[in-house]
Amino acid sequence: MALKTEPVELALVAKAIRDISKEMSYAGLARALLKALLDYSGATRGAVLLSRGGALLAKADASFPRAMEKVIVSHPPVTDFRLPEDLDECVLTRQETICRNQCRSAFQPAARAPGHDISVVCLPLISQDQTIGVVYLESEEEGRASNPACISIISILASQAATSFQSVELFEALRETNMWMTKGQQLGRMGSYRWNTRTLFSRGSRECYRIIGLDPAVNPVPFQDFLDRIHPDDLPGLDQALGKALSTKSAFSHEYRVIHKDGTVLDVIAVGQFDMGPSGDTELEGIIADITERKAAEQSLTDARAELARAARLVSLGELAGSIIHEVNQPLTSITMSTEACLRWLAKEPAQPDEARKAILQVRDQSQRAINIVSGLTALVRNNQPKFADLQINDTIKDVLVLSSRELERASVTQLLDLEASMPLIEGDYVQLQQVVLNLVRNAVEAMADITDRSRVLTVGSRLSEGQALVSIADTGPGIGSESRDRIFNALYTTKTDGLGLGLSICRKIVEAHGGNLWLRMKPTQGAEFTFTLPLRQARKRIAKN
Repeated sequence: MALKTEPVELALVAKAIRDISKEMSYAGLARALLKALLDYSGATRGAVLLSRGGALLAKADASFPRAMEKVIVSHPPVTDFRLPEDLDECVLTRQETICRNQCRSAFQPAARAPGHDISVVCLPLISQDQTIGVVYLESEEEGRASNPACISIISILASQAATSFQSVELFEALRETNMWMTKGQQLGRMGSYRWNTRTLFSRGSRECYRIIGLDPAVNPVPFQDFLDRIHPDDLPGLDQALGKALSTKSAFSHEYRVIHKDGTVLDVIAVGQFDMGPSGDTELEGIIADITERKAAEQSLTDARAELARAARLVSLGELAGSIIHEVNQPLTSITMSTEACLRWLAKEPAQPDEARKAILQVRDQSQRAINIVSGLTALVRNNQPKFADLQINDTIKDVLVLSSRELERASVTQLLDLEASMPLIEGDYVQLQQVVLNLVRNAVEAMADITDRSRVLTVGSRLSEGQALVSIADTGPGIGSESRDRIFNALYTTKTDGLGLGLSICRKIVEAHGGNLWLRMKPTQGAEFTFTLPLRQARKRIAKN
């Protein structure tokens, strides 16, 4: 094969370098290199090998590790290409270029070359003194590929490819970094943004645009497009927060709602800080997060607290009604009997005025009405029966502490849990037992409200004790005075200025209805500890049978 003239060769080399340089993937770059080498050298077969194992293709960014893999591009295509073992030391280790004849092809190692040897050229791909790959060429007869001038051109193309491989490695690392950041923003439902306060244009990540409901193809975004997505009721507050942060160059943080074109409303929070952008303008840089689910969870928690509070009020009302029934029912009955007796006396001679008779009739009617009201309250109280089911008392305790978390935070109370991990099931009414724990926790928090000289600590524990589940709730408050300890569980007795004196009385009745006991123990240091026991599931069944 005759050598091409120098201008033609230079044009081919320049084109090959351009084709190699524009590739941005390992496989594409390897294919471009192999095509250029085969076209220029006239070789029959060839392969380019890259490896991410060992010293080959050293990672550009170790913080994003990649799987071990090989990139093999060959002509003709093969599923697996192996460099002859005797070339490993020369090419990979000593980084030598090898030109030789051999009797077998690396593409068909089991077949001997028919009648003549195969011409082989093998050289390393070197970048920054490291071998990052191998070029392997085969020809049926010795010719252009082994020509010193041709090998020089092949070496130039290989050097260009090695440099491009390093660029691709860096590009792959950047692309992978961007992928991880994008994926992380999607999982965390937060996006990044940068807003120029002079031009009023903003740039943001894809997740930022998704949260706000903007077209990701429009970048930068006019500030008005952003404002059009803000809930009208939230615009004044956002404008005030932005203005204050901008005037003082302080950190910005604000919650508001955005409305998408399809009517979807999202709760978001945006935070950021001001700095100088590339153009010298003041810019607000920060993140925006979708907190819709968090807000919904907070609302559910608030609703649950409200429902528990309502249940507590209903239980207290039932207890109060029971006391009223007991105290008022008998006097009302006596009033009715006395009124009827008076009517009989009035019916005798001499007769009394009709007006007196009407008044007595009204007294009887009103008395009967009061009796009917009391009867209705009695039915209401008697209908409030426990609904027993198997439950784990530790789960009940944890649920109450979750519901009370905000209250504990506001009161600066630290909670300590010491729950028996292998606590067996008990049989009880989940709502009523939750009410017991909630009332005792709230009492403990209120008892520590005025403590300033020591930590406010709420300790909640559970353990097995003599075949029963034992739950204790302790505080570090001032404790309970000796004059109140004997009456603390009595109905309508309270140590609070605004209390009804029903909470602990109800708690004890609930615990006793479950077959357990509730008592008070003064701690040896500071505070009080309320403890109650509940029979285990099998034990309760035996109690029920007896």
